[in-house]
Amino acid sequence: MSTTNTTAETTTPNIWRRRLVSLVGAGYLALMCWFSYLVIFYDFTATNKFLFCLTLCAVSFAALSAMLYSRFQILTRLTSILLLPAILPQILLCFGQWELILPIAVTSLIIFFLSGAGETVKTVFGVIYLLLYVLGSLAFFMLMSFFTPSTQQTILENGESPSGAYRYEIIQTDDSSGGNVAVHIEPNDRDIPLPFLTFVSNGYDRTVYEERPIPSEVGSAQWSTVSRADITAQLLAISEDVTLDLSKSQKATIGIPSDTETVYLKDLTDSQLEQLGVPAENDVLTFADKTCFRSYIAVLEDYFAKDNREISLFN
Repeated sequence: MSTTNTTAETTTPNIWRRRLVSLVGAGYLALMCWFSYLVIFYDFTATNKFLFCLTLCAVSFAALSAMLYSRFQILTRLTSILLLPAILPQILLCFGQWELILPIAVTSLIIFFLSGAGETVKTVFGVIYLLLYVLGSLAFFMLMSFFTPSTQQTILENGESPSGAYRYEIIQTDDSSGGNVAVHIEPNDRDIPLPFLTFVSNGYDRTVYEERPIPSEVGSAQWSTVSRADITAQLLAISEDVTLDLSKSQKATIGIPSDTETVYLKDLTDSQLEQLGVPAENDVLTFADKTCFRSYIAVLEDYFAKDNREISLFN
């Protein structure tokens, strides 16, 4: 950039207005970073594609206008450089969902080429980003082709538990070894609903029942609501030596020394179970005449802890 342009820019009366407007571009960059985080840890679903695309186009156009107005500001220059790598996860993981990809890709490309950053900077980063996109896309889609299972999966049934706290799927998998039928449970309260779109949580899926090979007749899930006291009695009737895998924080909550190796269910009172978060009424799932899930146990053993979350980019 020439000295004349720099002088004109720094002596213009509305310099502070341009600096303030440059914050809009930084906000758009932060929004794109947040979206990229979400598409890694959640499944993107547009509940209304037209309205979502229209809204995103309006937001992107407003941000682009603000960035072009303040293109010589340092913050806008930095934003223009960082936008392209920031949106890469969205382009790879949501490939084919053009209502999301097109507005952000067009905005990022325009501000990259029209920002006030020097031509040398644009050339260097342009080459780096071109390689990043080409090689990154090639590696990603090759890994997808290698690690995506070739089995055929069919969702036979899905729904929510009576309390609405959990959702389930009965999935039939057809493969060369006879296939299997499995029941999967995951929490139903960790999605992020936004206007016109929802980010559906993933990585919490837990298989609570599996039968191989596929039976001649596949039943349906049967839910019931059972009290905390009744489930305690049922478990102790099966065995008096039922043990619980409690964390140190859970042990501290009910006054048990953290170095206690074995905690028996029979030693806990109903009030202690309540302190641990076990609800008074619990969801119980029965499938193929077997009880395969109790929210009572899921809470006690923290089935769906965030630390145990498993994320796969190749779902």
